[in-house]
Amino acid sequence: MNSDFERLYIKEFTPGTVLFTENEPGEDMYIVKEGAVRISRRIAGREYVLSIIKDGGFFGEMALLLGRPRSATATVVSPSRILIVNRRVFHNMIQSHSDIAIKMMKSLAERLLKANHQIETLLMEDRTYRVMLALHHHAQEEGRREPHGTIVPVSTHQLSNFTGLPLGETSEILDKLSQAHLIVPHQDGFLIPEDDNYKEFLEFLELKEKNDAP
Repeated sequence: MNSDFERLYIKEFTPGTVLFTENEPGEDMYIVKEGAVRISRRIAGREYVLSIIKDGGFFGEMALLLGRPRSATATVVSPSRILIVNRRVFHNMIQSHSDIAIKMMKSLAERLLKANHQIETLLMEDRTYRVMLALHHHAQEEGRREPHGTIVPVSTHQLSNFTGLPLGETSEILDKLSQAHLIVPHQDGFLIPEDDNYKEFLEFLELKEKNDAP
């Protein structure tokens, strides 16, 4: 993408700017060049943060590709430079830059996998199992292996959104898991120790969930 193109379509936004809201029509997609944008949905009166899109990420493509209303709200959370792409420009980009098309397909596949994991988690009745399963999925997707275990870069607030549980309840469950030495709070999120205790307890809760199912 040349600099003239970017100068033509890139705009700067301040934190708090709402780029679009859920259910409104839209014909543009957005590519974050610098900064961060929060993607959220409101369900039963509560806002759920679906993701934070940072440098190099994109969003809003479903409205552009399918012509459907926005499925979520996009809010700028830090000073940002964002490339705004309409349908004509998007088609030209895909035709002339195959690497962009490949990157989009990979990103969409990753989002679908994350959505499937979240649906699986939300269906669980046992709330401790929900939180542990959410940590497990985040560890698989974003975890960083360390000598003493796996660092999971996720916050309590993100886990609350992912599991659909109130923030206070999520925090209480995490505290209990920490007291049981199944996880260790870490400056980057949480550490799941290298021993098999976490995995074994997760398997126990999975078996319990199946046996308790009607």
